[in-house]
Amino acid sequence: MKTSSKTIGLSIRLGALAAALLFGQQAMAEGTRAGTVVDNTASVDYFVGGIDQTDIPSNTVSFVVDRRVNVTMVPSTPGVEIIAPGQGDVFADFLLTNLSNSDLDIDLALINAATGTDIDGTNNDDTDLGDPRIAVWTDFESGTPAAPAVPGTGTTTATIDNIPADDAIRIRVWGAAGLALVNGTFAGLQVTATSLADDGTALAYGVANTDGLENVDVNGNDGVVVSVDGFAVQSAELSVLKEYSVLSDPLGSGLAIPEAVIQYTVTITNASTTTNATDVSITDALDDNVDFNLGQYTAGAVTSDILIDNDGTQTVCSADTAGTDTDGCSLDGVNLVVGNANGPITVAADTTLVVTYQVTIQNPIPTTP
Repeated sequence: MKTSSKTIGLSIRLGALAAALLFGQQAMAEGTRAGTVVDNTASVDYFVGGIDQTDIPSNTVSFVVDRRVNVTMVPSTPGVEIIAPGQGDVFADFLLTNLSNSDLDIDLALINAATGTDIDGTNNDDTDLGDPRIAVWTDFESGTPAAPAVPGTGTTTATIDNIPADDAIRIRVWGAAGLALVNGTFAGLQVTATSLADDGTALAYGVANTDGLENVDVNGNDGVVVSVDGFAVQSAELSVLKEYSVLSDPLGSGLAIPEAVIQYTVTITNASTTTNATDVSITDALDDNVDFNLGQYTAGAVTSDILIDNDGTQTVCSADTAGTDTDGCSLDGVNLVVGNANGPITVAADTTLVVTYQVTIQNPIPTTP
């Protein structure tokens, strides 16, 4: 009976020791560096007739910690970046983190996302950016990262050399928004990161590598992670309509005869509900057969030559000679400009701008027979 109790006690002690070794190794393996040699030796302590006997050691069991590949890459900011057609060097940033138990090299490749790709959890890609480029920060996140210089045109690949375990680095991608991009469309840039050994060699999975290690990818993609960030194209949607009306004529006919006063109205409508049109300028090459009329409109206490009604707010400006303009309007010969560099105009989203001015039809001098 006593012997039986000793046997059971020995079995429990050995089982507890084995469990402790097992759980200890599992806990260590999460962060233990790949290539680390782990040695384990068990021993048995026992008594005979109440006398402690010499411990019996087991053989030493050794194994090498294999590589646990765990790389993440996510956009640095959530949602999409707002861009305008014709805008160059639009960019997005990604943060790549090496959570593996070894240093790694990373190969990066950039492409336009495939049509239909979910780019932010809400919107799908339906257009492409031009001139995709990629670059990597010059320092890891553990230090003070320095921003990368814009790489040369057409650079779609880059390499991260020896990113330490538990460190991170930023990636910047660029593209160009063509003028033909349609308002309300979405463009995604897709980055693929492929993990390599820290000497740049490819990692194989399911077999021993040249360094004697096997690889397990936490993400199940054999060392490849893909991330997409997107851009929303938002443009002002302008339409322009020019109309005329006969204000007066010498015969009261209401017709456009010589000496009749004509009022021109240029209406600019911004149909976009989200995007303003800025630095708006209107140029009208007046016909040689009309003369521009001065001092026709009053806004507030000011009387001048051109009336500007911007979503209900009225102002006037003068048809100064080009080069002497002080209020954003000028008349150089027959070229009338409203809203140049000296007086930029904004047509806000979902508003209308109306510019009004008058001319008189010239009365020809009779030709002597």
